[in-house]
Amino acid sequence: MIKKKKYYAYEFVFKQPEIYRDIFIAILSAMDFEGFVETKEGLLAYSDKKTDIEEIFNFPIPYDLIMKEINYENWNKQWEKQIQPLVIDEKVYIKTSFHSEKKYPYTIHIDPKMSFGTGHHETTELMIRQMLQMDFKNKTVIDVGAGTGVLSILSELLGASEVYALDIDQWAYENMKENFEKNVTSNCVAYWGDADLLEKLPRADILLANINLNVLLADFSKYHKQLKNNGKLLLSGFLEKDIQTLISIAENNGMIFENLMSKNEWQSILFSKIV
Repeated sequence: MIKKKKYYAYEFVFKQPEIYRDIFIAILSAMDFEGFVETKEGLLAYSDKKTDIEEIFNFPIPYDLIMKEINYENWNKQWEKQIQPLVIDEKVYIKTSFHSEKKYPYTIHIDPKMSFGTGHHETTELMIRQMLQMDFKNKTVIDVGAGTGVLSILSELLGASEVYALDIDQWAYENMKENFEKNVTSNCVAYWGDADLLEKLPRADILLANINLNVLLADFSKYHKQLKNNGKLLLSGFLEKDIQTLISIAENNGMIFENLMSKNEWQSILFSKIV
């Protein structure tokens, strides 16, 4: 009889799970964790290694952790049971390969390798709602921190003629390429790298960046430089308390505030380049 391989389940509990789940998933995925399942209180992460998380996981977010030994399961199948298709503003339908087809103006097929990047996070939804109000017809678009490529795919569906998608994570880069193929995109190109790649790309009419505040602040001048005059910069990944910080740095870089959208504590903001 073949002995079943043992796995370990790490249950993280946060006071604000809707804010911290994606941050922990991104960090744990770099530590060779093999699957994630969102819970009401936080996150379940699976690994075939017994790891002293509290010793090596140096992150200033309070959490409780329970670890237990379990038998192997198909984590993707477990995730498929809980993930639901998403409809945004009755216009965008985001589905995976195991969801049924439905008729909406824009359908996006996303099969993420982890449990994020399907549009269910507030920041992705906010970006999409903003994009639906913008003019993408024949525009050149750059999507920084593209993840699964959902915003890049929507850009093409909205009429963009060129879409350049960047992500520093190799998993995200490979996954977005797969999703571009699933959606039969013709104008989306994936790149593996950070904002330093921007200077090698054509200047953009629209630049999208759904990342986090520290990256947005560090790379803001690069975004500004890469935009054409009158270009649009759409950002998300930050909280209400960070709005004025972003408006100030935008004004210092020759940009003007256009509008803001909010959901729970998350925000999305749109700027225009004037100089």
